[in-house]
Amino acid sequence: VKMSKPGWVKKCGNILKQLSAHPNSWVFNEPVDAEKLGLPDYHIVIKRPMDLGTVKSNLEKGVLANPQQFKDDVLLVFRNAMTYNPEGHDVHVMAKTLKVLFEGKWSQNEGIIMDAYNNAGSASESTKSKAGSEDSSLDNVPMTYEEKRELSASMNKLPGKRLASVVSFIHEKNSKILMQSGDDPDELEVDIDKLDNATLRQLERIVREANTKKKKRG
Repeated sequence: VKMSKPGWVKKCGNILKQLSAHPNSWVFNEPVDAEKLGLPDYHIVIKRPMDLGTVKSNLEKGVLANPQQFKDDVLLVFRNAMTYNPEGHDVHVMAKTLKVLFEGKWSQNEGIIMDAYNNAGSASESTKSKAGSEDSSLDNVPMTYEEKRELSASMNKLPGKRLASVVSFIHEKNSKILMQSGDDPDELEVDIDKLDNATLRQLERIVREANTKKKKRG
């Protein structure tokens, strides 16, 4: 099943793209290889290493649960570099430049990002509440291959806002089954075979409810 990433994830990803376009970004795109660079005390000074490549991966895989975690990890990249490298050092200067750039981009987009996050969260809570109030007698009945196929097809028919709430629900249940689509960087793939049966049945009710509303409005 392919579905669009939550809006806030896309917007945070766009900020990362803008950072990556800066000439100084190459220094921070991968984890620091302390052994290769001859920095024996790096992991003594820096307790929690972070790099932009890891932030990007964690954002796309759903490891980062909210925009604040994204912001904190990006700033950690530059704070680490400025902590380990003294003022005047090239890496310190480069980190400070990108930190200022990021803070400016974040300030410009924070309201939009938080609105997107809060809207997705509200939709998810509303959806879960309705699904939980419906009949759950099938939760212990194993979902057949045909039912899974129909569920996948129904999910792909959901409109954007409803789909975002489904993504949020799946992320809360098991973020590891959300994978980057190889065809489109703005899409996620969901391996529903990795969801437990009770979650599948709840997801089935959520999708049914969403598609019913879509038909009524149509």
